[in-house]
This record gives sequence, C-alpha cells and structure tokens, in this order.
Amino acid sequence: MPRAFRLFILPAALALLAGCATGPSARLHYTIKQEPGSRPLQQVVLLPVDVDVYEMSAGGIKEEVPDWSDVAGENVRNALLVSKDPEGKCCVTREVDSSSLTDVERGILEEHLALFNTVAANAMWADLPVNSAWHFKAQHFDYTLGDGLAFLKTNYGIDAGLIILGEDVVSTAGRKTTAVVGAMVGFIVPLGHSTLVGGLVDFETGVLLWLNHTVSGGNADLRERGSALGLARELMAGYPALDAAREPATSTGK
Repeated sequence: MPRAFRLFILPAALALLAGCATGPSARLHYTIKQEPGSRPLQQVVLLPVDVDVYEMSAGGIKEEVPDWSDVAGENVRNALLVSKDPEGKCCVTREVDSSSLTDVERGILEEHLALFNTVAANAMWADLPVNSAWHFKAQHFDYTLGDGLAFLKTNYGIDAGLIILGEDVVSTAGRKTTAVVGAMVGFIVPLGHSTLVGGLVDFETGVLLWLNHTVSGGNADLRERGSALGLARELMAGYPALDAAREPATSTGK
C-alpha cells in the first residue's frame, strides 16, 4: 500500500486504548445482526498483510526497520492462516493469488486497501467516548468501500477478502532507560505498542461485513511468532459466524 495512505487507523486505535473505550471492539454489518446467516460467503481470501515495524529512539523518533517489517508481516500472515474459530477450523483458508491479477486489477486492489485504511479510521473514531453523537454507528454499522472490487467476484469467483493492517513500535534500550528515569521523577515516557486492524469486505457490494482491532501497550512483539499468533487470535475473536468461517473453501490460491 502506498505509504502516503498508510496508518490513519493507528491513532484511532491507540486513542481507543488510552481512552479505555467500553464495549466490544468488533463490529458487524447491521444486516448480519438482523438476519444471521443472510450472507453465506463460501470463498474468502486473505489479502496481502501489511505490517510496519518501527524502532523508537530515546528522543521519541520512529524509524521503520524493513527487515523487521518483513518478519512481522510474515508472522501475522501465518498466524491468520492457522487461527481457529470456536469450532476449531481456520478463519481463512487461503490467500489471494495476486499473480493472477492484471496490472490494472492490482492497482484497483491497492487503492481499495488504502480506502479501507480511511474507512476503518472513521469507524474507530466514531467509537471514541468523546464522539457520543456517533455511537449509533456501532449499532447500525453500515460502512462500505464501494463496488470497485466486484471484479474479484465476477472474474475469480471470490466472495470476500480479509484485510489486515498493523504497526509495531519497538523501544530502544535508551528509550526504556529514559522511561525508567522519567517514572522516578513522575514523568511518563510512552514506550512501544503493537496493533492490528482487520476487516472483512464483501467484494460484490463493497460492504464492510466485520471490523475489529486489537492493541497491546508494549507486551507484544510481532517479530516473535508466538506473540504474533496471540495478537492475531485476539483480533479474530470477534470474527463473524459466517459460513466462510466454518467451512474451509477449496484452495485455488497460493
């Protein structure tokens, strides 16, 4: 995803954590709550996972470490492919085979991944305690990405896709020392955090069927497989009981 469009979601997720927002973070499209089983999706794919890992200096400067980002992204990707639903089956069984898409189609997909970032940010900001006038959106959750991804349904027979974005900020030893010293004199120095945001989009309509996020205030490290698996399981705990989450799809992807 183009960097200019990245990470709008993360301030919202962190604000929800800092504000101790109450209630479940997972949101379902209102039609699913009104009519359970009304969207029997059979073919759900995992779209490219995008996780950035930064190192934060003693002065609070963040710098991405590409090698760490690659490791974290792969860990989260693998975790999502093995995470289980309450019936013990994988929440998603295969990945999108981007090599089968045309250049134009890949461009459209990237644009909609960026759009998801903005839509997810808006949805999470509406959940903030200070935005009580917008809390009705949690009950009547009706966000959409538009129908631009309908070609994935029409041309490839894929019903829906799981979009995952994340960020991991790792504090340097100097930053940790500064935090300890600051605590001794009553000054709080924020340390790192890990966050994942996930959404399930219906390709035919563009409707965002499910949205969830999870944030760790520094206890997780997405560079570690076990930590990535734990955070991924927290994220998928609110995954809707759609047919796609119960019935493994026939693998035709990677």
